[in-house]
Amino acid sequence: MKDVLEVYDLELTVAGPVYIGSGKEIGKKEYALSPWEKKISVMDMARLCQLLGQRKLISQYEKFMLGNHRDDLGKWMEKNHISKKEYQKCIRYQLSCQDAVIDSRSKLSVLEFVKDAYGMPYVPGSSVKGMLRTILLAYDIAHESEKYKEIKSSISASLKRNQRKNRKICGNESSAMENTYYRTLNRLEKSPGHAVNDRMAGMIVSDSEPLSTEDLVLCQRTELHTDGKEKKLNVLRETLRPGTVIRVRITIDSDICGITKEYLEQAVAFFGEMYYQCFLKKYPNMDMPAENAVWLGGGTGFVTKTEVYPLFGKEEGLETTVNIFKATGVPENHKHFADRKQGVSPHICKVAYYEGKQYQMGLCHAKLTKYR
Repeated sequence: MKDVLEVYDLELTVAGPVYIGSGKEIGKKEYALSPWEKKISVMDMARLCQLLGQRKLISQYEKFMLGNHRDDLGKWMEKNHISKKEYQKCIRYQLSCQDAVIDSRSKLSVLEFVKDAYGMPYVPGSSVKGMLRTILLAYDIAHESEKYKEIKSSISASLKRNQRKNRKICGNESSAMENTYYRTLNRLEKSPGHAVNDRMAGMIVSDSEPLSTEDLVLCQRTELHTDGKEKKLNVLRETLRPGTVIRVRITIDSDICGITKEYLEQAVAFFGEMYYQCFLKKYPNMDMPAENAVWLGGGTGFVTKTEVYPLFGKEEGLETTVNIFKATGVPENHKHFADRKQGVSPHICKVAYYEGKQYQMGLCHAKLTKYR
């Protein structure tokens, strides 16, 4: 019997800070900021409470936690005469924040990177598979456009007739694109759109090998505009630092999904070129991505997560994106109505800084090799 399973190792080398959120925030009362070291120390709260109990400071700490204090935990401990040497054993891990502009008076939280049961960061296989789904669908839409002609017309008609701000507009069309490319197995004929019919059942992506908290760095959300101006937002994220290597294993059943290594590599190369021509090209100092460039995780932006530009092309895609923002009720002060004049929509590119250098959020370089 022919062996239809192909197993590959996928290495994603982080070329721009990667953020995959756990859904949790680390508040100022859970970390100590060292401005002179440009580091924050994230505390093990169980150990910290044990220390505070020994120092008979529990009641004061409760008042601090419940009060409207602007101090971070480090300043509170300093005021209560707890030395750094004392609380050193309570530190879970430390994060460099050299490139972040931190206002110690603000109530600044850190968005946490997802971690395993042992507290180590990792990349879920679902995040990598979701990225690949977007890339593969975009490639099929651009190269088999006739299949999506009615869906394209339906999106245009929905945006034209929409009079109310509706966050779910074009939801049916989005599902229809997914169904057209992915829901092809006919395992449940009465419900063709059911997930059991998804051909990606034939691609299994493992979680990554565990990484280290030393691979994490604190990055501030930064918006790059087409004129080169930047806006730093009061949002900090734990991200994987550039140079980190993410390793996952991909098992492909070609009889089910019909996807080969060569096809996947072609789709990746197409996606990078499309992203550059329709979006990145409008921003200063953005070069054509490498053929193996992919964008992983959160904060990478609208164009990396949607199929608007593969479906509509550059010019019509710009107009459609502006209309989507309007129809879904994006506030006027975001000024997407001016995107037409700027020649790109959205008009903000998500970047971050590491060691003084600007990087695209989520940019990685992919290397797919046969598992031996």
